[in-house]
Amino acid sequence: MGTTPRYREIADELRDAILGEQELLGTRLSEGARLPTEPELGGHFECSRGTVRQALQSLTVEGLIETRGRNGTFVRRLRVLEHSAHTEHPDRKGTADSWHSEVTRSGRTPSHDFSFRIIPAVPAVANRLQVQVDDLVVVRDLLRYVDGVPWSCQVSFYPYEVASAAGLDTPHDIKEGTVRRLAAHGFREIGWADEVSCRPATVEEARTFGISQDASMIVYQRVGWTDQRPVRLTKELLPADRNVVLYESGDLTAKYALNLSETR
Repeated sequence: MGTTPRYREIADELRDAILGEQELLGTRLSEGARLPTEPELGGHFECSRGTVRQALQSLTVEGLIETRGRNGTFVRRLRVLEHSAHTEHPDRKGTADSWHSEVTRSGRTPSHDFSFRIIPAVPAVANRLQVQVDDLVVVRDLLRYVDGVPWSCQVSFYPYEVASAAGLDTPHDIKEGTVRRLAAHGFREIGWADEVSCRPATVEEARTFGISQDASMIVYQRVGWTDQRPVRLTKELLPADRNVVLYESGDLTAKYALNLSETR
């Protein structure tokens, strides 16, 4: 087996130090701390400045540090938000949508920017919603924030006739969430098809979320089905440095305060 490149060893040591808020060269590496300079790190790890730069680039991609021009490199640790795929359910209790509820439970403040469109369905959307290409779909966009920090982007597509019947075809936010609004109008989701992938951030995403263009983005797509047809396609773009999507198995009725007995 080949040896681990030196820059990866250094990145591993720095990562452990940051996650453990350890002290390095007289600096405790907690949130907002300024890292030692590249020459200082090179002397400490007995390696070249180029090797240090490679290690720092790896941690930048992971979202653990950020460079602020001539001011130096700083620890950047965002508290991860865990979002369970199981809380988005038509029978979930509470008044707010599932994402706002989870952020609030974590002791932080949720907010979002909302936008609305009606457009012809492109092939990828038409295929998942089982409509014809160029059929009209209602698109509802949310750019979500946690404590004022851009956190994720959610785009949902609905067949026009479904959206119109459920009152989703108007440019207004829906406090209880669209899943429960659909259920209240006879489009109760009973099954879901999920796709989860990962890719580097685009230029626009890097600018929106304040991350490196090489940073990892989680792409989470869900198609919600009634007993007859798909009624929703939701695509979420989640920077991997601040989001975790949870999947669990078994009966989760008690854990997520669902009342499913009335609908079975």
